[in-house]
Formats: sequence, C-alpha cells, structure tokens
Amino acid sequence: MRRTDPRLQIITETIQGLIPGATPAFLSVDVAETLPGKTGARHLWTGTPAGLAEPVFTALFGRPQTGEQQSPLAQAEDAKRRRDIVGEVGTLMDAGADLESAPWYPARPGDMVHLHYEATPTLAAFGETYVIGSAGDGLLTMQLVGHTGPEEDLYVKGMVGCFAAEAIDCPLHDLWFEAGPHRLTIIRDGRVVHDGTARSSRSVAAAGPTAGAMALAAAMRDAEDYLKRGEPELALARLQSATPLPPCGTPGPMPEHADCARPRGHRGACSDNAAYVEPPHECPALPEQLHAVVTVDAKATAVHLAGLYADRDHAVDHASGYAAYREDHSDRYVKPAPGLPGEAMLELPRESELQAVGVQLAVVVPLPVLPDPRAEDEYAAEGMDYADAYDDDYRDLDE
Repeated sequence: MRRTDPRLQIITETIQGLIPGATPAFLSVDVAETLPGKTGARHLWTGTPAGLAEPVFTALFGRPQTGEQQSPLAQAEDAKRRRDIVGEVGTLMDAGADLESAPWYPARPGDMVHLHYEATPTLAAFGETYVIGSAGDGLLTMQLVGHTGPEEDLYVKGMVGCFAAEAIDCPLHDLWFEAGPHRLTIIRDGRVVHDGTARSSRSVAAAGPTAGAMALAAAMRDAEDYLKRGEPELALARLQSATPLPPCGTPGPMPEHADCARPRGHRGACSDNAAYVEPPHECPALPEQLHAVVTVDAKATAVHLAGLYADRDHAVDHASGYAAYREDHSDRYVKPAPGLPGEAMLELPRESELQAVGVQLAVVVPLPVLPDPRAEDEYAAEGMDYADAYDDDYRDLDE
C-alpha cells in the first residue's frame, strides 16, 4: 500500500540508518565541496535523507512513480512523520466522514466487496472478494469468497483474508482506512455502488489543512462539553468519531413522545432533550453554619472581618495567628443577640483588660446560614395563590 517504490524506501532508510537510533524527522544530510587553495571557500548542499535518496534512485532505476494514491492510514502516517498533527487527524476524520456520508453506507448483508492490490516488483497485481453477512443483533460478518493471487506465493497466502471479520458493527472500516477507498469496489443488488477506480480520493491536500483543523476543533469542543456534563465515555467516543455523535433514537414511552435525542451510548434514562444529564446537575448547597474570624483593634475603633470558613477548625487555625486570641474569648465575648434568634452579638472588652496597642481581641463567631427571605416570600405567595384557587373551586361546587 505504499505510494513510492519499495526500493526508494530501502535507500531512504539506509541513509537514515547511518546514525543508529536517530529520529528520521530530525535528520539532515550535508554534502560539502571544499575548494582547494581558497581558505574557507566551499560549496554546500543540505537536504533530507529522502531528498538524497530520490536522485540516487533516479540514477539507478529512473524517476520513481509517485502518482499512486495512498490509503487514509498511509496519508496519516506520512503526516505523523512530518510532525503535522493537523494533517494527521484531519486525514482520518475526513476519511471517516467520507465513509459515513456515502449514500450506500452502512453495509448490508449480501453486499460484495472487492479489494485490488497493485503490482510490486516482487508480486503481480491481484484481488480478493468478500461477502457481507448477518451475525444477528444488528452485527455483520465479512467472509472471504476468493482471490486471484498465486496459491504457491506464501506472501499472498499471508495477505488474503486478513480483512475478514466476525460480528462487528462496520466490517468496511478497516478496509476503508488501511487499504483505501480507491482500491475498493462495492456491489449491492447486482450494481456497483462504489467504484474506487473512478473515485477521486479525498485527502488533506485536497480538502486543505483548514478543514481538518476546523473538524478537530469541533470534536474537541464537543468532547469538552461532554466532560463538563460528567460524560467522559461520550467525550472519548466523540474524539474517535469523524462526525458528531448520532442521537440515541430510542422511541419515547408513549406514541406522542419524541425519540431520545441524547447521544448514542449515553448512561441513564432517555430524554427528548439532547443536553439532559442523569442525575441532573445540582449546585453545591451552602453549609448550615459558617464561622467568621473577627478582630478588634486596641482602641476599639475598627472591626476587621478576617475570613469566613465552613469548618470551625479552619477558622480557629486562622484566629490562632493573632496574639490576642484565646479559646475562651469566643465564649466570653460572642453571645446570642437578645430577641434575634440565629444572630450573634460581639461585646467589645475594655482596653485595659487586654493590650493597649495592636489587636485587642480575636474571636471566632459562629453564624448560622439563614434561609433566603425572598424565597420564603415567594413560597408564601404561591401558598396564597393555591388557597385562593382552592376557595374558588370550593365555591363553584357549592353553587
């Protein structure tokens, strides 16, 4: 499935192997000519191992053939070697979109799939044919029917039938990505529905890196939304999919109810709301009681609210940083406010009792979290509306 002659690949890899263990993407080749009698005068050629391998190959065997189309996986591997993450991901996502948007997709039992292998210097061209069958429960099989390769060739015997599959969702997936759509011919009901030889292969070069980057950005945005909603398995499925996740589609409990709009593979109950999450999102509740760290200056002219803590021990740790703090000060000076249930009052000590400068008093004040009075008013108003409606209904019955 290579784009170039394997002999060119051998020459390239030999040049790369001159430095054992080197990363091919980081290698360069320098060919220098130092001119005699001229100090420092030289001619220099710099290029990549592949750039040197091509003229060597051309001198030995003629210009390499580069017109052969590559499979999506081979294109992605080339982009990976170039450290082109946008090209790599974009190629795979474009190939997945091409497959899933084809008018004949998905495969059906009875479909015939033919795979063509091009000739190589050591192997004549041949092909193999598969048939799609049903495995039950919505799964499909793909069985080898036959091939045209020489039976005595062990290489062919190791290749044919390698794409056969048992009980799988999409038996065409590996063929499409590894062999490439340009090598496939798909027949349905006696008619060719996909002719790879007549199909222009879509690639990152044709679609442009911008399209691949935009598709990648959309996938990452959807995955981020799923993670925020607490659905990591859907985020992973979206990153592995070239297109947005399809809806679940489970019929509603009653005929008048819409089908489930949540993404396929969701957890929990179905819903006609695509953004529904089970359990529903709940904002964190406030604690029943808070603890305020309060300090008073020596002249009793300023009150400093130093911090607010849900845990009393944390508040005590903070208050302990003041020299004027003692555990019994909170009990001595912090008292319930007379006639105001749930509220606290801080009595200020006389200056002479403690110190004349700095912080005179540091205490921890417990404060219960009271209900929102507006919420209570709204609840009371709802109760009045209900009572009025009940009275109206009762009077109607009397009449």
